[in-house]
Amino acid sequence: MQLPETGPAAPQSAAHPASSSPAVSTSPVGSSTQPGVTRQSRSDTDEPGRPPQREGRAERPRAAGATEGEAARSGSSSDGAGAGSGRRLLWRVIAVAVVVVLLLGAAAWALLASSLTALRDVRVSGADRTGAAAVQSAAADQMGLPLLRVDTGAVSERLRKLPWVASVSVTRGFPHRLDVAVTEKVPVAAVPAADGAPGVMLLDGDGTSITTADAAPEGVPLVQVDPGAAGAGAVRAASAVALALPTALREQVSAITASGPEDVRLALRDGKQVVWGGAGEDDLKARVAQLLLPREGVRTVDVSAPRAPATAP
Repeated sequence: MQLPETGPAAPQSAAHPASSSPAVSTSPVGSSTQPGVTRQSRSDTDEPGRPPQREGRAERPRAAGATEGEAARSGSSSDGAGAGSGRRLLWRVIAVAVVVVLLLGAAAWALLASSLTALRDVRVSGADRTGAAAVQSAAADQMGLPLLRVDTGAVSERLRKLPWVASVSVTRGFPHRLDVAVTEKVPVAAVPAADGAPGVMLLDGDGTSITTADAAPEGVPLVQVDPGAAGAGAVRAASAVALALPTALREQVSAITASGPEDVRLALRDGKQVVWGGAGEDDLKARVAQLLLPREGVRTVDVSAPRAPATAP
């Protein structure tokens, strides 16, 4: 290594003789440096080609085989844990399914085969003319059965065959009751029984026969027409008028008579009379009659021509 050239050395004084040591010295680590002296870096003193050393303990490299073994053991542990968790979940699902099946079976047995919901009572409403006993008799063969096995359709069908029943509703009332709501037919007219038999035949609003009775019930007008003298047309006309009367007017009528198809008359319970004429325009005739009957001194109202009615004392 070639040193740079320097100028002539300065003369030394006599007080300080020349020293045999070199002018440049390296101070130990940790000591102060003299002015003008440059500290050399550690990297400059390292041997060439030697890798730099880190301070502290050097890490030992892991062998490739050991790393792969650890990974394999880790993967096997994860797979085993996942399989165990899946088996536990499967057993839980099976246990829940078994419990649900058992509960459903117990509920089905209680509702369909046991006496826990057996029919013990039949509650009846609306059967004023039919009678509660007749309604309960229609459900007699269902008593003791679990409610879900009670044949409500069969009970309803039997009740519809009773003469006064217009409609019926049969519902289950848990745990032991059957509720039967009956809607009965309303008689609007009574006609003499057929073939000269005693009593009368009651008709509903459709003209359908309900049943026979000894006499017309309260509020039901009696059609009094002699078919032999007045003819069958007079009977049909009187019956049609009876069916067409509004409730408020019908309740005042005690009897309906007719000498012919165009001469129908209403006899009221208070002694007044309404000349109705033939069947037809019944709503208008009823409104006019109800308007004129309350007038003072009026005993007879003629509505056979409802747009030109007449009254008489």
